[in-house]
Amino acid sequence: MPLDATAPGLDALLLATVLQLELSDRDLCVADKRYLFVPEHLQRPASRMRHLMETARIYPQGSRAIGATIVDGTGEDRFDLDAILEYDRPYGWTPSHVLDELFEAFKGFPDVKKIERCTRCIQLQFAFMHLDVTPLDPADEPRPERVGQIFHSPDYGPDEVHNVNPFGFIEWFKERITPGKQAFLDHVQTTRKGLSIRDRFDGGQIMADAEVDELPEPIDPIRDAPQVIALKLMKRYLNLRYAERDLKRPVSIYLSKVAALVPVSPFGICAQLERYAANLEQRMTHALVSGERPEERNPRFPEENFNDRWPKSNRDLRIFREDLRHLQAELARARQSELSEIQKIFDDLFGERVSEGAVRAYANSIDASGGKSSFEHGRGYVAAPAFLGSTAAAQPKVSRAAPHKFHPGETKKR
Repeated sequence: MPLDATAPGLDALLLATVLQLELSDRDLCVADKRYLFVPEHLQRPASRMRHLMETARIYPQGSRAIGATIVDGTGEDRFDLDAILEYDRPYGWTPSHVLDELFEAFKGFPDVKKIERCTRCIQLQFAFMHLDVTPLDPADEPRPERVGQIFHSPDYGPDEVHNVNPFGFIEWFKERITPGKQAFLDHVQTTRKGLSIRDRFDGGQIMADAEVDELPEPIDPIRDAPQVIALKLMKRYLNLRYAERDLKRPVSIYLSKVAALVPVSPFGICAQLERYAANLEQRMTHALVSGERPEERNPRFPEENFNDRWPKSNRDLRIFREDLRHLQAELARARQSELSEIQKIFDDLFGERVSEGAVRAYANSIDASGGKSSFEHGRGYVAAPAFLGSTAAAQPKVSRAAPHKFHPGETKKR
């Protein structure tokens, strides 16, 4: 997949934008250490769950597992890390009891600022990051790998259990993703090295002794796949659109599945994002016209419905559809705009701080190469070859797959 031959400068700016949404290597290290410390904390002598952790396992899910972690873009510009804590639920424990006990066991976790008992998980809140830990009761053997039950305990209404397989989904996702060609991956790596991604916090020396499944290494080709790049841009766009709304945004796992189902466009990053947005818009239109909810099943475990809590009403569908139309219209306008206008468009779509940095990276690359940027309507800015061409960067290492994010928990009032 090359940068878009019809708008290479626009693709270059989108790429620089999405790379600035990523975490620094230092931030990833701090997040990983906090994740790795979970089993040690739960196994400490004073833990009420110590005896349950002897055969437990913890493994990551969500955006970190598929290379789609980005900063939120609102408020403290935080990011989220999600994990499954798999252990046998004691006989007689209700879903509410499971979550209450885990909430108590997490008290005293190092560096935590606040602990929330949510409807499906326990959320550990740190400066600039949240760690959501979802308990899972493994199904009886023989079972498909890592199938089990998670628990739903709302403020109002009965407790529920849901059969799920987040691990199976992430395996399917990685099989569906089409990596970019080596020249494209090399270009992404070169662009990333040329950007200054700030560290958001300092980390301590946190280690864990219990058995864990390692998180993917920071360098993983899947995070630079065109479908994942489009997913990250979509997530950032929706984060900003929903920031001031009293509405739940479409769940991340649904967005991730659709992103993987959209074939890779041969025309570049902007075209991939446009194709992705159009696919989602068509799904929302079908749901509104037919009256059928946009139900989406786990391809490795069809019993699991990703959209079990979204949408609440047709209003959710209409608002999301209008957002998708707005995104497509603004990208089409960017294709016909000059650089200063593209920056304003990106300010609205992805956040001012990010787009300013993207424009600086774009301009600096041209200055450094001694090249000039010409402009034609409908084609965008044509960047100098040094910015758009491939390099001889080393091929990134491939990490082991890890399970995917299920659902972020809603806060349960205490």
